[in-house]
Amino acid sequence: MNYRKGKVLVYASSAALAMALFGGEAHAEEQAAKNNAPEIVVTAQFRSQKLQDVPIAITAVNSAMLEQRGATNIADIGSSAPNVTLRPAAASFGPSVVAYIRGVGQRDTNFALEPGVGLYIDDVYLPTMHGSLLNLVDLDRVEILRGPQGTLAGQNSIGGAIKLYSKKPDANPDAYLSATYGAYNRVEIRGGSNFTIAPDKLYMRLTGVGVHKDGYVTRYDYACTHPGSTVPSSVTGSSCKLGTEGGKDYVAGRAAFRWTPTSFLTADIAVDITRDNSEPTPSTLLYVGRNANPGSTLTGIASPPAAAYVLNGNVYGNATGSPFISYSPFGAYAQDTFSRSPYINYENYTDTTPRDGSAPWQAPLKAALNTWGISGTLSATLTPNLKLTSITAYRQFDGTYSTGDGSPLNPSLQANNIYNKQFSEELRLSAKFGDLANLTVGGFYFYKRSRYQARIELTTLNFIEDDSIPATTKAVFANADISPIRNLTVIGGIRYTDQSKTFYYGRFGVPGSSTGGAVPPSLAALNGLVGGFNGGRFDYRAALQYRFNDDVMGYAQFSTGFRGGGINPRPFFPAQALPHSPEKLNAYEVGLKTDLFDRRLRMNFSGFINKYTDILVTVASCPLPGVPAAPCSLPLNAGNATIKGLEAEMRLQPVPGLTVEASLAYLDFKYDSVSAAAVTSGIGTEDKGQYISPWQWSFAVQYDWSLGSMGTITPRVDVNHIDSFNRNANNVDAATGGKDIFGQVPGYTLVNARIAYQTAGKEWELAVEGRNLTDKLYYTDIFDNRGSTNSIQGTPAEPRTWAVTVKRRF
Repeated sequence: MNYRKGKVLVYASSAALAMALFGGEAHAEEQAAKNNAPEIVVTAQFRSQKLQDVPIAITAVNSAMLEQRGATNIADIGSSAPNVTLRPAAASFGPSVVAYIRGVGQRDTNFALEPGVGLYIDDVYLPTMHGSLLNLVDLDRVEILRGPQGTLAGQNSIGGAIKLYSKKPDANPDAYLSATYGAYNRVEIRGGSNFTIAPDKLYMRLTGVGVHKDGYVTRYDYACTHPGSTVPSSVTGSSCKLGTEGGKDYVAGRAAFRWTPTSFLTADIAVDITRDNSEPTPSTLLYVGRNANPGSTLTGIASPPAAAYVLNGNVYGNATGSPFISYSPFGAYAQDTFSRSPYINYENYTDTTPRDGSAPWQAPLKAALNTWGISGTLSATLTPNLKLTSITAYRQFDGTYSTGDGSPLNPSLQANNIYNKQFSEELRLSAKFGDLANLTVGGFYFYKRSRYQARIELTTLNFIEDDSIPATTKAVFANADISPIRNLTVIGGIRYTDQSKTFYYGRFGVPGSSTGGAVPPSLAALNGLVGGFNGGRFDYRAALQYRFNDDVMGYAQFSTGFRGGGINPRPFFPAQALPHSPEKLNAYEVGLKTDLFDRRLRMNFSGFINKYTDILVTVASCPLPGVPAAPCSLPLNAGNATIKGLEAEMRLQPVPGLTVEASLAYLDFKYDSVSAAAVTSGIGTEDKGQYISPWQWSFAVQYDWSLGSMGTITPRVDVNHIDSFNRNANNVDAATGGKDIFGQVPGYTLVNARIAYQTAGKEWELAVEGRNLTDKLYYTDIFDNRGSTNSIQGTPAEPRTWAVTVKRRF
C-alpha cells in the first residue's frame, strides 16, 4: 500500500472510534442576551466573573471564536491579542513556543531557565517551554492575562499568563465528528461526545484527534543536485530528495469525568495522552560568514574546511552572504543553480566523518514528544458562602528532537532527548461576605524533575551531555476585594514563593572517538559539578476599580511578578558555570472597559509602565578571566529597563450578523542601566529589548448571512500585522548607531480567510479556509549561531495553505 494513502486510511478508519469514544470541539457558544454579544466568564481572580467586570487586561476567546479563526495550536491565538507574541521556537530549541507578553518572556527551552509567561491547562501549571506548542482541542475558552500575575498565578508569570480551560462533561450529548483535508496532504480527524453514566451524578466526556501533514521545507542532497561537487552524498537511489521538515504526525485523546455525589460536592477528573512523532522543526540556512578576500577559506566551518570540497555552482564558494539558499533577509539572491526556493535546505542530519574519529552517525529525523497526565479538581461548598477547591495533578513527558545548521557540512549537529515529571497540589479557600467582600487564601506545592541528554557536535567540541534538574516550589497566597461603597472596589493580593532548584552537570566523551571516549579537556571539570538556586520572594497587587455606570468600568493597579533564578546550563568551561538572579518587574497600569450603544460596541483600553529589573539575557561572548570569549551561551542579568505601552481592543456589531474586531498595541523599551557583566559582553543602554515589536495590530470582519430554512453562510477575513523585532540582546552598535540586521526578524502582515456553511439546524457544517493568502515569506524566528558556527538559521512559516473541513453534530 502507498504510505501516504495508507495514513489517510488509518485516520479515516479511526473516525468511527473517535465518534463513539471521543469528545471535541464544543458547539458555538450561545450568544449572550443583547445584540448577540458574547459574554465570556473568566476566573482570573479565583472566582467566576464576567470579562468586563475584571480589572485586568485580558483577551478571552471561547470555542466558537477559536473555530471561526481556524486556530489549531497555541501559537495561533496570539496574533489578535495586543502585545502578545506566541510563535514556534527555532529548531535548536525543539518543539516549543516562544512566549512574550508586553516584552517579557523567554525563548530558550532549557530546563535550567524558567519561562516568563505562565502556562496553565485547567489551572494546572506547565513549567517548561518544551511541549508548550499545545494543540487546541476541546477547549471551552482561552484567557490571556497581560501584565505580571505574581499574586494570582505565581512564579514565572512575570509577563502574564495564558490559561486554557477544557470543556466539562454534562448531560448535553454535544457529540460531533469533523474531518479536514488541506494543503501538504493535511488530514485531520476530530471527534467527541458526552456520556451520561449516572443521571445527575456521573458524566464522562471523551476527546480524540489524529493529524497528519507533510512538511513544507524540503531537504535535498547537495552532491546529487550539484553534479561535480565532491561534498559527501547521503542519498540512495535516483531521487535527490532526502525528506522534509515541518511535517506533523500526532494522535491525542482525553477522558474527563464529572462526579456530583451531592449538591455541595463536585469532582472533576481528567486523563490525557498525546503521541507526537512529527518531523524536525523547519529551518533554512540564512547566512554563513566569510573572510572579506574572495576565494579565501570561509570562516565558521572549522572542519571540514571549505577547501576540502568542490562546491560546484553554489554561492557558498563565491559570494558574500547566504550560502545554500536562494533568499535571505540579510542579502540578495544566492547563486544556487538548483533552486531559488526559500523553503529548501541541504541538511542531512548525518556526519559521515566525525571530527573526533568516532563512527559515522545520524541524528533522529524527528521532533517527537510523548506526554500524558492526570488531574483532579475537587470543589466543596462548605457553606453557602464558603468554598474549598483542591487541584491535584501529575504529568510527564519525554521527547526527541534534532538540529543542524541546514548545510551538508555539519559544522554543528545535535540529537536531544528530554524528560520531565511533575506533581502539583493547590488548595484554595474562598469566602464571600455578601456584597461587601470576597476573599481567597491558599497554598501551592510543586515538584518536578527534568533531565536533558544530548550528543552535541560543534566545530571544536564533540561530547555527550546528561544533566538532571530537580526543582521544588512552595507558595502561600491571599487575594481580597472589598466594596466599601457602591460601585467602588478595593483589591489587594499577596503571595510568598519559595523556590529551590539544583543542576547536576554531566559531561562525557563520545564512545569510539580518537580520545578513547574521554571527556574533552575543557569540559572535564564540569562532569559531576553541582549548581543551583534557592530563594524566596514576596509579590503584591493593589488595585482600585470603579464602575461609572452599567457600561463603563475603570481601574488602576500596581502589581509585581518575578521569574526564577538559576545557573548557566551550557558552560563550555567551568568558569562559565555561573548563577543568575531572578528577574523582577513592578507594573503600573490603568484601564477602561466599556460596552456602548446597547452593547453593540465593546472597547477596552489599557496603558502601563513597567519597571523591569535584573533582566535576564543570553550572550554569545563571555570575556571572563582565563577563558576564551567564545564559544559561549551565558545567561546573565543585564540590567534595568522601563517598558511603556498602550493597548486597545474593539468588537463592533453595527447590524445583526455583522461583527468587526480589531486590536492595536504599542510598546517601547529602554534600558535605564546596564550591569558590568552585560557591558563586557557588548550590551549597552542603546540596545533594545528582545521580541519587542513597536506596533502590532489586527482587524477582522465576519458576517452571518442567513439563508432562512437553507441555513447560514459565514465569511470571515482576518488581517494581522507585527513590526520587526530583535532576537539578540546586543542589537544596536553604539559606535555607529547601526542596527543588528543579523538578529532582527522582519515584520509582516498576514491575511487569512474562512467561509463556512451551516444547515438550519446546525447539524452539518462545511468550511473552506485559506491562510497566508498573499503567500508572504516570513520567519517566525531565527537562530543566530555566529558565536559557534558563524551561521544563522531561520524558521520560515508556512506559505499559502488551504483546507476544507466537514463537521457533523449529533
